[in-house]
Amino acid sequence: MNPSERTLPCLGRRGVAAVEFAIMLPFLLTLTLATVDFVSLLRDNLRIERVAGEVATLVSQYETLRAGGAANDFTDIFDVAAKIADPLTVTASGGTVIVSGLAETGTGPTVLWQQSRGLPGNLSAFGAAGGRVTFPAAVPDPVLAPGQGAVVVEVFLQRQPWTLPLLQEWLPASYARLWSFAVQRPRLVGILRVTA
Repeated sequence: MNPSERTLPCLGRRGVAAVEFAIMLPFLLTLTLATVDFVSLLRDNLRIERVAGEVATLVSQYETLRAGGAANDFTDIFDVAAKIADPLTVTASGGTVIVSGLAETGTGPTVLWQQSRGLPGNLSAFGAAGGRVTFPAAVPDPVLAPGQGAVVVEVFLQRQPWTLPLLQEWLPASYARLWSFAVQRPRLVGILRVTA
């Protein structure tokens, strides 16, 4: 048998692996991108949870908060939130930070005051200033006694996942809009109030 005849059957299989890899390449790239995007989602979620917790701890240490004028405590509070969240822009075009003061005045929990900075349109899940507190389904009621208050810090983050254009039919809305909150009781006073 001629040596060239032995290799002829192999000539028909040449390039098959390259074609199979070319067919699988878009799937492999999408899978890699989705993995990196999911890790980014987890990192962003942990970061906004930290922002909410740290800002709630900071606000709970005030006796009285000043709003308006040259001595505005909320400016400092939102600046601290931006520094903790860096490089995420939770107090600018990338999200919203909402700080609310809750109190039990004898007629049920009420939102005494509320301050926010960031994207308009992100509303507090706990209610608006002056209204009754509405606790979201997954949030336990902190059971405030008359004369007690609480501070709630909510952080919203709008993110554009890399895989969203490819997989937006299958991804939940919470994949692009993250929300975290923290609840603390004031440490120095029963009800934390805001003065002008």
